[in-house]
Amino acid sequence: MENLDIDNIIEFYFNKETSIRYLNINSDNSVEMTNDILNELKIDKKNINPLKFIFHELIGNIYDHAHSKNALILGRKFEETYEFIFMDDGISIPNSLKNNNFQFENDCEGIIQAINGLSTKNELGYIERGTGLNNTINIVSSGGNGETLIASGEGLICITKDNTPFKKKISKNMNGTIIILRINLSKKIDIYKYLNQVKY
Repeated sequence: MENLDIDNIIEFYFNKETSIRYLNINSDNSVEMTNDILNELKIDKKNINPLKFIFHELIGNIYDHAHSKNALILGRKFEETYEFIFMDDGISIPNSLKNNNFQFENDCEGIIQAINGLSTKNELGYIERGTGLNNTINIVSSGGNGETLIASGEGLICITKDNTPFKKKISKNMNGTIIILRINLSKKIDIYKYLNQVKY
């Protein structure tokens, strides 16, 4: 993937001993790919729906906003904890917002605004409020006792298990977006408890 150090990321996170799945995704195979990954990881049926929701939201964001040539999903399992990485070589979250005349102090703030619902999706002349990324993070942190890391443009945001966001400026501008989710699936996650907006 151009301008995205994909080889180092794959080597660091997904060596042959721990890697579960590595797929190039496109609009034609996203549902099939989601099912293949969840089946290969042997996800307990009690948590298939939360993960399908998360996959649908993040893949939808790539198609709606990233304008990428390539997009990948990687997954691995450590006992009851699962890690998923969604990557694309698109224009980045901050640049997607800037291209639609949204203003913010720096790329970290742009990512936070996107998490809080700022969207570039335009339906019939109206800007829609984006809740998918916020819901996804809430499901991961509050429902799955997990963590989310988002790196895009020059911004890096990490949201911890207690929903605390940490921000860091990346020294080198990254074309595209990487979202890493770490989630514990030992207990059933009722996604409807976590579909309320959380302000970051």
